[in-house]
Amino acid sequence: MHISNLAEKKRVWFMLLAFLITCLIFWVRLFFIQIVRGEMIYESALTQRLRPIPVDGPRGDILDRHGVLLAGSEDLASVYAIPIEIVVHDKARIADILSEVLNLDREKTLEQLKKRVSAVWLKKRISQEEETRLRELNIKGIGIVSCPKRVYPYHNLAAHIIGISGIDNQGLEGMEIIYDHVLSGKRGSYMVERDASGKEVPDAVKVYQEPIRGSSLTLTIDAAFQSALEKALAKRIEETGAKSGLAILLDVLSGEVLAMASYPTFDPENYQEYPAINRRNIAVTDLYEPGSTFKIVTAAAALEEGIATPSRRFFDPGFMVVSGWRIRCWRRGGHGSQTFFEALENSCNVAFGTLGLELGGEKFNYYARKYGFGQKSGIDFPGEATGILYKPKPDTPLVTWVNMGFGQSISITPLQLVSFAAAIANGGILYVPHLVKSVGNANPAEIKGTRIMDEKTAQTVKEMMYSVVENGSGRTAQVEGYRVGGKTGTAQMVVDGRYSHSAVIASFVGIAPIDSPAIAGIVAIHEPTTMQYGGQVAAPVFAEMVSIMLPALGIKPIPETIVPNPWGGPPKRIELKEVKVPDLIGLSLVDAQKSLRELSLVAEIVGEGQIIIDQIPQEGQLLKEGSRVYLFVDTETILDGPPIVDAVT
Repeated sequence: MHISNLAEKKRVWFMLLAFLITCLIFWVRLFFIQIVRGEMIYESALTQRLRPIPVDGPRGDILDRHGVLLAGSEDLASVYAIPIEIVVHDKARIADILSEVLNLDREKTLEQLKKRVSAVWLKKRISQEEETRLRELNIKGIGIVSCPKRVYPYHNLAAHIIGISGIDNQGLEGMEIIYDHVLSGKRGSYMVERDASGKEVPDAVKVYQEPIRGSSLTLTIDAAFQSALEKALAKRIEETGAKSGLAILLDVLSGEVLAMASYPTFDPENYQEYPAINRRNIAVTDLYEPGSTFKIVTAAAALEEGIATPSRRFFDPGFMVVSGWRIRCWRRGGHGSQTFFEALENSCNVAFGTLGLELGGEKFNYYARKYGFGQKSGIDFPGEATGILYKPKPDTPLVTWVNMGFGQSISITPLQLVSFAAAIANGGILYVPHLVKSVGNANPAEIKGTRIMDEKTAQTVKEMMYSVVENGSGRTAQVEGYRVGGKTGTAQMVVDGRYSHSAVIASFVGIAPIDSPAIAGIVAIHEPTTMQYGGQVAAPVFAEMVSIMLPALGIKPIPETIVPNPWGGPPKRIELKEVKVPDLIGLSLVDAQKSLRELSLVAEIVGEGQIIIDQIPQEGQLLKEGSRVYLFVDTETILDGPPIVDAVT
């Protein structure tokens, strides 16, 4: 009995000891889990409940030279799915719901839900109505997060320059693609805590790694000039029944593109609704035979080579014969005896064909390449064409160089020709045309040019161009108060391998003002029907832009303006009054237009809407009567970004 009690006590002590050891092990293990590895285990558990969703970084802004916002970003709701959280047999039903609510293809949606990935996008940038309905449904495994969308406040303004971006926030065309590495933001992520059923836990852990916005891009273009050019070009194309057209305006002292327009145009926010051809920036990407506008190139080469002087005379009987080819001048019967200046005024094919022949293939090719033809200009824009400049060979017909003398047998881009005209204007320096003024906060790069001709040659050609506008085919480019120079062109288009007698490109290349040039421009209108000659069709567009731009650039017109005398006799001179620009911001469009009319100022509308959100020039600046004031309008809200300032004075 005593032995039995002793054994029982030992068993009790053993069990007690075992219990204490077990408790000790438990508490040690608990300490290790809670204290030593607690944070790591918590993070691991949290990671299993948190689902990361990538969030695109907003693209950087694209601005005009004065800080006007041309392309920006705004946040819109986007829908994603976490397939692993959706029960397999429930996926078909959810695909039905989502395809109806979000207007998606049902089969493609189901395919997305079946993917073995952590998360998939179902639809980016949904409407407010779609977001509301989806939140009400609160479907397991389906979430909503904000994503940036590219917006273009002025719709088609500078569309061919800016280009387009895609649904995944990547650049596709224009500046959007060539500077995609600058504009693209850095991705962030959005993580939400979900319960065992896959639904978002209210007021629970949310981890947000903020995406980084891309750098901004400041262009050389002026929004006011760009708007005016696009309107003037579109109006002229409609008036002449033409198919398409383009125009470029350069700063002659830097090569900066102040405005560049192509027509027809498109809205980059809804580019899918337009034919792809509408998106081509034909001022840069397309080639054409320049026709008579190329005669300024022939003139410069002939002067440089010493085969022509201002006093040289040419005789034009109406045709010339070269290697059995009869080359006609556009004027039946010819121009007779004429000086070099008069030959350009008359746009005489015989005179410039003669110069092409005298230059010969080697020399003509040399000067054309030196002047920037047959090679890319180097503009910071994708898709630039090179041009076609024939290399001389022993068997090349001599008539090739005759034709080249008056702008046939050569293909160029409008950008090449206007860059050459800018070199004429500035005294012989060729600058690389460019569209970007600065990237981010960096200072603009130093601009360097290349001398391509003697300053005296440039001056002579400049005076010849002035003579064309004063006395020749370019009279419609005249602008009151300013001396303008230029050259017209009416180039036959090649149709089915032959020069057409009806399909033409009417063009004008010009510089202004002649005394101290600031701008060079080209206007080319394809297949006009109501009229055909470059002087009739294209020159008036350049004249309109000169009348807008030169005052805006601070270049004052000749003080006195000549007007017809209504009572007969010689014309009388009047002095236009200066008026002070009123503050129009915040007014309705109707009231603003009325205020400008009372001051004899002209309103130019930029954008769509009825509320004035900005103006050029600003309040208090002095303008001559008849000057333009640009009114930037919106439906109700003011756009983000710096104000539009100091663009027009």
